[in-house]
Amino acid sequence: MNLLEKIYLFFYHRKKKMFLSSQKKLPLPVVSIGNLTLGGTGKTPFTIELAKEALSRGLHPIILTRGYKGKLKGPLMVTPEDKPEDVGDEPLMMALEGLKVFKGINRYEAGLFAIEKLGISDKDKVFFILDDGFQHWRLHRNLNILLIDGIKGFGNYHLLPVGSLRSPLEEVNSADMVFITKKENTKIKEEAMKLGAKVIYYAPIKILGLKNENGELINAHGKTAFAFAGIGNFESFLESLTEFNIKVTDYKNFIDHKSYSEKIIKNLLKKAKNSDILITTKKDFIKLRDYIDIFNGKIIYLDISLLIGKEAIEDIFQRIEKAYN
Repeated sequence: MNLLEKIYLFFYHRKKKMFLSSQKKLPLPVVSIGNLTLGGTGKTPFTIELAKEALSRGLHPIILTRGYKGKLKGPLMVTPEDKPEDVGDEPLMMALEGLKVFKGINRYEAGLFAIEKLGISDKDKVFFILDDGFQHWRLHRNLNILLIDGIKGFGNYHLLPVGSLRSPLEEVNSADMVFITKKENTKIKEEAMKLGAKVIYYAPIKILGLKNENGELINAHGKTAFAFAGIGNFESFLESLTEFNIKVTDYKNFIDHKSYSEKIIKNLLKKAKNSDILITTKKDFIKLRDYIDIFNGKIIYLDISLLIGKEAIEDIFQRIEKAYN
């Protein structure tokens, strides 16, 4: 560990100790979904899958999120009519799925705001999902779920700013459940076990298909494509496209949570002039809604989810049920 990592680790432990000493507890169960590394582990699709499963069981999940890069601080309820630049791209994605999403820098305050706004009582089967909550120590959680990317794993095993680790590796043992996402990887599973992981499951990518601007499934078989996205794991996006008989002629990898402008889009169209279509992710597509006419029907997006197995789902909801008692 070099000096920069040691400095990061010092402030990491100091911040953790400070927030744990004044940790707040909401009157309803809290399930945290988070990771050790910077972006790209599938937190948003995992959260969406978990929330939809909860609804199918008669429970009422409420997602609490910081809303990274959203200009509005909150607390506020995210609606499908909101702009991604105001509330963040991922909270808007979840709201567009028909889920209840509340944004706030302080997730405890956002939770109290949600209880008041929705008129929730103790009898309601409500629980909170704390999005990107592994390092949000100021809020007590009843279940701590950690996601590890099955493609990238722990990156170069170094802490920020040298590597991509937001938390030291030994923090794996503070998770109640670990999910290796996107791809089954026995090597990463073995590493997680050595680090003290209590329960480990896989949650591989589930490809829902390619969709047009109206959300309709389309067949792009044999077409040439220009791919672009601003996500945490661009390689995973490109790998998913191999499921389709599409020739990716070129691509543009933007920074995660990229904001788009008319100028950027016109540059993309220029680069894609020899391609039949442009392909992006759903997360990026929602940020292009105001510019959709510029694409003249050439834009499509890849819709994916994560497959949380039956055994893992039952395990999660048994733990949530216990949290009500």
